Amino acid sequence: MRILIFGSSGMLGSDCRAIMERDYEVVAPDRKTLDIVSWDKVIEAMQQIAPDVVLNCAGFTERLALEQDEYSVRKVNVEGPRNLAQGCARFDSKLVHFSSYCVYSGEKSIPQPYFEDDTVDPVSDYGKSKVHSETAVRENAPKYIIVRTGWLYGVQGENFVKELIAKAVKGGRKKQTIRLEEDQFGSPTWTSRLAYQIRELLREDANGTYHATAEGYCNRLEFARFVLEKLNIKANLEPIRSRPRGGMQWPLNGILENRLLKKQGIHMMQDWEKDLELFLDRHGDGLIKEARKRKR
Repeated sequence: MRILIFGSSGMLGSDCRAIMERDYEVVAPDRKTLDIVSWDKVIEAMQQIAPDVVLNCAGFTERLALEQDEYSVRKVNVEGPRNLAQGCARFDSKLVHFSSYCVYSGEKSIPQPYFEDDTVDPVSDYGKSKVHSETAVRENAPKYIIVRTGWLYGVQGENFVKELIAKAVKGGRKKQTIRLEEDQFGSPTWTSRLAYQIRELLREDANGTYHATAEGYCNRLEFARFVLEKLNIKANLEPIRSRPRGGMQWPLNGILENRLLKKQGIHMMQDWEKDLELFLDRHGDGLIKEARKRKR
Protein backbone atom coordinates (compact mmCIF):
# COMPACT_ATOMS: atom_id res chain seq x y z
CA MET A 1 0.00 0.00 0.00
CA ARG A 2 1.29 3.45 -0.91
CA ILE A 3 0.23 6.30 1.39
CA LEU A 4 0.53 9.98 0.55
CA ILE A 5 0.65 12.08 3.74
CA PHE A 6 0.00 15.80 3.78
CA GLY A 7 1.13 17.73 6.86
CA SER A 8 3.74 15.13 7.78
CA SER A 9 5.89 17.60 9.75
CA GLY A 10 3.11 18.52 12.18
CA MET A 11 2.05 17.01 15.48
CA LEU A 12 -0.27 14.34 14.09
CA GLY A 13 1.37 13.97 10.69
CA SER A 14 4.80 13.17 12.11
CA ASP A 15 3.41 10.36 14.27
CA CYS A 16 1.30 9.02 11.40
CA ARG A 17 4.36 8.99 9.17
CA ALA A 18 6.46 7.14 11.76
CA ILE A 19 3.79 4.48 12.29
CA MET A 20 2.80 4.01 8.63
CA GLU A 21 6.40 3.69 7.41
CA ARG A 22 6.75 0.47 9.40
CA ASP A 23 4.29 -1.34 7.15
CA TYR A 24 3.66 0.73 4.04
CA GLU A 25 5.36 2.83 1.38
CA VAL A 26 4.97 6.45 2.46
CA VAL A 27 5.36 9.61 0.40
CA ALA A 28 5.38 12.78 2.50
CA PRO A 29 6.02 16.06 0.61
CA ASP A 30 6.45 19.23 2.64
CA ARG A 31 4.07 22.16 2.30
CA LYS A 32 6.51 24.20 0.19
CA THR A 33 6.65 21.36 -2.31
CA LEU A 34 2.94 20.61 -2.36
CA ASP A 35 0.23 22.83 -0.86
CA ILE A 36 -3.22 21.24 -0.64
CA VAL A 37 -4.97 24.53 -1.49
CA SER A 38 -3.54 24.32 -5.03
CA TRP A 39 -5.87 22.08 -7.04
CA ASP A 40 -3.51 21.78 -10.00
CA LYS A 41 -0.56 20.73 -7.81
CA VAL A 42 -2.67 18.21 -5.89
CA ILE A 43 -3.91 16.56 -9.10
CA GLU A 44 -0.44 16.54 -10.66
CA ALA A 45 1.11 14.99 -7.54
CA MET A 46 -1.55 12.31 -7.21
CA GLN A 47 -1.18 11.40 -10.86
CA GLN A 48 2.57 10.93 -10.41
CA ILE A 49 2.46 9.17 -7.04
CA ALA A 50 -0.69 7.05 -7.59
CA PRO A 51 -1.41 6.60 -3.85
CA ASP A 52 -3.78 3.97 -2.52
CA VAL A 53 -4.49 6.21 0.49
CA VAL A 54 -4.24 9.96 1.03
CA LEU A 55 -3.81 10.94 4.68
CA ASN A 56 -4.73 14.57 5.28
CA CYS A 57 -2.97 15.75 8.44
CA ALA A 58 -2.69 19.31 7.11
CA GLY A 59 -4.94 22.08 8.41
CA PHE A 60 -5.34 24.48 11.28
CA THR A 61 -6.13 23.03 14.69
CA GLU A 62 -8.50 24.87 16.99
CA ARG A 63 -5.58 26.45 18.84
CA LEU A 64 -3.67 27.53 15.73
CA ALA A 65 -6.89 28.88 14.21
CA LEU A 66 -6.82 31.60 16.87
CA GLU A 67 -3.81 33.14 15.15
CA GLN A 68 -5.33 33.17 11.64
CA ASP A 69 -8.05 35.09 9.83
CA GLU A 70 -11.26 33.34 8.81
CA TYR A 71 -10.30 33.36 5.12
CA SER A 72 -7.00 31.54 5.72
CA VAL A 73 -8.65 28.94 7.95
CA ARG A 74 -11.31 28.26 5.33
CA LYS A 75 -8.74 27.94 2.54
CA VAL A 76 -6.76 25.27 4.38
CA ASN A 77 -9.57 23.55 6.29
CA VAL A 78 -12.19 23.44 3.50
CA GLU A 79 -10.73 24.09 0.05
CA GLY A 80 -7.74 21.85 0.72
CA PRO A 81 -9.81 18.80 1.71
CA ARG A 82 -12.11 19.40 -1.28
CA ASN A 83 -9.11 19.31 -3.61
CA LEU A 84 -7.87 16.09 -2.02
CA ALA A 85 -11.33 14.52 -2.19
CA GLN A 86 -11.67 15.34 -5.88
CA GLY A 87 -8.19 13.97 -6.52
CA CYS A 88 -9.06 10.76 -4.67
CA ALA A 89 -12.20 10.38 -6.78
CA ARG A 90 -10.20 10.82 -9.98
CA PHE A 91 -7.44 8.34 -9.07
CA ASP A 92 -9.46 5.82 -7.03
CA SER A 93 -7.69 6.56 -3.74
CA LYS A 94 -9.11 6.48 -0.22
CA LEU A 95 -9.03 9.75 1.72
CA VAL A 96 -8.46 9.85 5.49
CA HIS A 97 -9.51 13.24 6.82
CA PHE A 98 -9.32 14.54 10.39
CA SER A 99 -12.15 16.54 11.89
CA SER A 100 -12.87 17.83 15.40
CA TYR A 101 -15.14 17.76 18.43
CA CYS A 102 -15.72 21.42 17.58
CA VAL A 103 -18.39 20.37 15.06
CA TYR A 104 -20.70 20.02 18.09
CA SER A 105 -22.22 22.74 20.25
CA GLY A 106 -20.96 21.20 23.50
CA GLU A 107 -24.33 21.79 25.18
CA LYS A 108 -24.86 18.19 26.31
CA SER A 109 -24.67 17.77 30.07
CA ILE A 110 -21.37 16.40 31.41
CA PRO A 111 -20.53 13.49 31.18
CA GLN A 112 -22.88 12.69 28.27
CA PRO A 113 -20.70 12.11 25.19
CA TYR A 114 -21.33 12.91 21.55
CA PHE A 115 -21.90 10.02 19.13
CA GLU A 116 -21.05 9.84 15.44
CA ASP A 117 -24.69 10.33 14.39
CA ASP A 118 -25.44 13.30 16.66
CA THR A 119 -26.41 16.48 14.85
CA VAL A 120 -23.51 18.85 14.24
CA ASP A 121 -24.01 22.40 15.53
CA PRO A 122 -20.70 24.32 15.76
CA VAL A 123 -20.38 27.42 17.93
CA SER A 124 -17.25 28.87 16.28
CA ASP A 125 -15.97 29.71 12.81
CA TYR A 126 -13.35 27.03 13.28
CA GLY A 127 -16.05 24.45 14.05
CA LYS A 128 -18.00 25.54 10.98
CA SER A 129 -14.89 25.11 8.84
CA LYS A 130 -14.57 21.52 10.05
CA VAL A 131 -18.23 20.80 9.28
CA HIS A 132 -17.73 22.19 5.78
CA SER A 133 -14.58 20.12 5.38
CA GLU A 134 -16.50 16.96 6.23
CA THR A 135 -19.17 17.87 3.68
CA ALA A 136 -16.52 18.49 1.03
CA VAL A 137 -15.06 15.03 1.66
CA ARG A 138 -18.41 13.20 1.64
CA GLU A 139 -19.63 14.94 -1.52
CA ASN A 140 -16.44 14.34 -3.52
CA ALA A 141 -14.60 11.24 -2.31
CA PRO A 142 -16.27 7.85 -2.96
CA LYS A 143 -13.93 6.17 -0.46
CA TYR A 144 -13.17 8.04 2.75
CA ILE A 145 -12.61 7.87 6.49
CA ILE A 146 -13.44 10.95 8.55
CA VAL A 147 -11.98 10.86 12.06
CA ARG A 148 -13.30 13.28 14.67
CA THR A 149 -10.90 13.79 17.53
CA GLY A 150 -9.69 16.50 19.90
CA TRP A 151 -7.43 17.67 22.73
CA LEU A 152 -4.42 16.30 20.84
CA TYR A 153 -0.89 16.36 22.23
CA GLY A 154 2.40 15.00 20.91
CA VAL A 155 6.11 15.67 20.58
CA GLN A 156 5.96 17.81 17.44
CA GLY A 157 4.05 21.03 16.86
CA GLU A 158 2.24 23.24 19.32
CA ASN A 159 -0.24 21.78 21.79
CA PHE A 160 -1.67 22.24 25.28
CA VAL A 161 0.97 20.13 27.07
CA LYS A 162 3.89 22.01 25.55
CA GLU A 163 2.25 25.41 26.14
CA LEU A 164 1.54 24.47 29.76
CA ILE A 165 5.13 23.40 30.46
CA ALA A 166 6.46 26.56 28.82
CA LYS A 167 4.26 28.75 31.03
CA ALA A 168 5.15 26.81 34.18
CA VAL A 169 8.95 27.07 33.74
CA LYS A 170 8.86 30.66 32.52
CA GLY A 171 9.87 32.18 35.85
CA GLY A 172 12.60 29.71 36.75
CA ARG A 173 12.27 28.89 40.46
CA LYS A 174 9.47 31.41 40.90
CA LYS A 175 6.06 29.76 40.93
CA GLN A 176 3.96 30.84 37.97
CA THR A 177 0.20 31.37 38.17
CA ILE A 178 -1.65 29.66 35.34
CA ARG A 179 -5.37 30.22 34.81
CA LEU A 180 -7.28 27.41 33.16
CA GLU A 181 -10.90 26.64 32.35
CA GLU A 182 -12.66 24.36 34.80
CA ASP A 183 -15.81 24.17 32.66
CA GLN A 184 -14.25 22.79 29.45
CA PHE A 185 -14.26 18.99 29.30
CA GLY A 186 -12.65 16.62 26.83
CA SER A 187 -10.34 13.64 26.42
CA PRO A 188 -6.59 14.33 26.12
CA THR A 189 -5.49 12.23 23.14
CA TRP A 190 -1.93 11.21 22.23
CA THR A 191 -1.25 11.56 18.51
CA SER A 192 0.89 8.41 18.51
CA ARG A 193 -2.03 6.35 19.81
CA LEU A 194 -4.31 7.95 17.24
CA ALA A 195 -1.84 7.03 14.48
CA TYR A 196 -2.03 3.36 15.53
CA GLN A 197 -5.82 3.61 15.40
CA ILE A 198 -5.68 5.01 11.87
CA ARG A 199 -3.44 2.13 10.80
CA GLU A 200 -6.02 -0.30 12.17
CA LEU A 201 -8.81 1.46 10.24
CA LEU A 202 -6.80 1.11 7.04
CA ARG A 203 -6.02 -2.56 7.71
CA GLU A 204 -9.74 -3.22 8.10
CA ASP A 205 -10.60 -1.20 4.97
CA ALA A 206 -12.99 0.91 7.04
CA ASN A 207 -15.24 3.60 5.56
CA GLY A 208 -17.34 6.36 7.09
CA THR A 209 -17.20 8.74 10.03
CA TYR A 210 -15.56 7.69 13.30
CA HIS A 211 -14.85 9.21 16.69
CA ALA A 212 -11.35 8.49 18.00
CA THR A 213 -10.27 10.04 21.29
CA ALA A 214 -8.76 8.65 24.48
CA GLU A 215 -11.14 6.97 26.90
CA GLY A 216 -12.37 8.93 29.93
CA TYR A 217 -12.49 12.69 30.31
CA CYS A 218 -11.32 15.61 32.42
CA ASN A 219 -11.43 19.40 32.41
CA ARG A 220 -8.56 21.67 31.39
CA LEU A 221 -7.55 22.24 35.00
CA GLU A 222 -7.36 18.51 35.76
CA PHE A 223 -5.42 17.94 32.54
CA ALA A 224 -2.83 20.53 33.58
CA ARG A 225 -2.60 19.27 37.16
CA PHE A 226 -1.86 15.74 35.95
CA VAL A 227 0.97 16.96 33.69
CA LEU A 228 2.62 19.22 36.28
CA GLU A 229 2.41 16.69 39.11
CA LYS A 230 3.87 13.95 36.91
CA LEU A 231 6.78 16.20 35.90
CA ASN A 232 7.18 17.59 39.42
CA ILE A 233 6.77 21.17 38.18
CA LYS A 234 5.42 23.64 40.74
CA ALA A 235 2.82 26.18 39.63
CA ASN A 236 -0.31 27.84 40.99
CA LEU A 237 -3.32 26.66 39.00
CA GLU A 238 -6.35 28.95 39.20
CA PRO A 239 -9.75 27.92 37.83
CA ILE A 240 -11.56 30.29 35.47
CA ARG A 241 -14.73 30.14 33.41
CA SER A 242 -14.65 29.92 29.63
CA ARG A 243 -15.01 32.96 27.44
CA PRO A 244 -14.56 33.49 23.69
CA ARG A 245 -10.98 34.36 22.79
CA GLY A 246 -9.89 35.86 19.50
CA GLY A 247 -13.24 35.02 17.94
CA MET A 248 -12.86 31.38 18.98
CA GLN A 249 -15.36 29.70 21.27
CA TRP A 250 -14.74 26.15 22.43
CA PRO A 251 -17.56 23.68 23.15
CA LEU A 252 -17.77 23.17 26.90
CA ASN A 253 -18.46 19.47 26.39
CA GLY A 254 -15.92 17.98 23.98
CA ILE A 255 -16.38 14.37 25.08
CA LEU A 256 -16.69 11.95 22.17
CA GLU A 257 -17.77 8.32 22.37
CA ASN A 258 -15.83 5.94 20.08
CA ARG A 259 -18.97 3.93 19.48
CA LEU A 260 -18.38 2.85 15.89
CA LEU A 261 -14.81 1.66 16.56
CA LYS A 262 -16.08 -0.46 19.42
CA LYS A 263 -19.03 -1.76 17.44
CA GLN A 264 -16.73 -2.93 14.64
CA GLY A 265 -14.20 -4.48 17.06
CA ILE A 266 -11.30 -2.26 15.97
CA HIS A 267 -11.07 0.06 18.99
CA MET A 268 -7.46 0.72 20.08
CA MET A 269 -7.74 3.93 22.12
CA GLN A 270 -6.64 3.83 25.76
CA ASP A 271 -7.51 5.68 28.97
CA TRP A 272 -6.26 9.27 28.79
CA GLU A 273 -4.35 9.06 32.08
CA LYS A 274 -2.45 5.90 31.09
CA ASP A 275 -1.46 7.32 27.71
CA LEU A 276 -0.49 10.70 29.13
CA GLU A 277 1.65 9.07 31.83
CA LEU A 278 3.44 6.96 29.20
CA PHE A 279 3.96 10.02 26.99
CA LEU A 280 5.43 12.04 29.86
CA ASP A 281 7.66 9.14 30.94
CA ARG A 282 9.10 9.03 27.43
CA HIS A 283 9.22 12.70 26.53
CA GLY A 284 8.75 14.78 29.69
CA ASP A 285 12.42 15.61 30.28
CA GLY A 286 12.86 16.59 26.65
CA LEU A 287 9.79 18.82 26.71
CA ILE A 288 11.07 20.60 29.84
CA LYS A 289 14.46 21.20 28.21
CA GLU A 290 12.75 22.48 25.07
CA ALA A 291 10.59 24.86 27.11
CA ARG A 292 13.58 26.24 29.03
CA LYS A 293 15.50 26.87 25.81
CA ARG A 294 12.51 28.66 24.35
CA LYS A 295 12.27 31.17 27.21
CA ARG A 296 15.90 32.29 26.93
